[in-house]
Amino acid sequence: MQLFLYGTLMGEADTAKGRWLHERVSQVQPATVPGVIYAIPSTQGWYPALLRGPGRVRGVVAECALERRDVARLDRYEGHEYRRKAMRARTADGTTVAQAWIWRGPLPKGAVAIADGDFLGWLANSGNAILNGRNGF
Repeated sequence: MQLFLYGTLMGEADTAKGRWLHERVSQVQPATVPGVIYAIPSTQGWYPALLRGPGRVRGVVAECALERRDVARLDRYEGHEYRRKAMRARTADGTTVAQAWIWRGPLPKGAVAIADGDFLGWLANSGNAILNGRNGF
């Protein structure tokens, strides 16, 4: 299964769930998808929200060996605010289709637009901490 990852699930994010997923990844390629990204604040750190829109969001396409229960676990981790959908991702090799979690409701108060589409870069530049877990994971 190909996933487009752009935040807390990326291996380089170094979160508990990102490390868990990285153990199941066989290949990773830098990629972008169409859309806009926001940083969402919480009391334990920041997490990203991908929305459809103009612009490009930076992340990776990860080829993952996942069982059905693993995918269900990731859906629970992302929570009801997200919907997993197929998106066209652009890599150095061309275009591919990957599953991505897209924000599906109004943005909460305090959401910050990330103009260059790079959530992890925004965290590094802003000095804000990433959310390390959510929804019991």
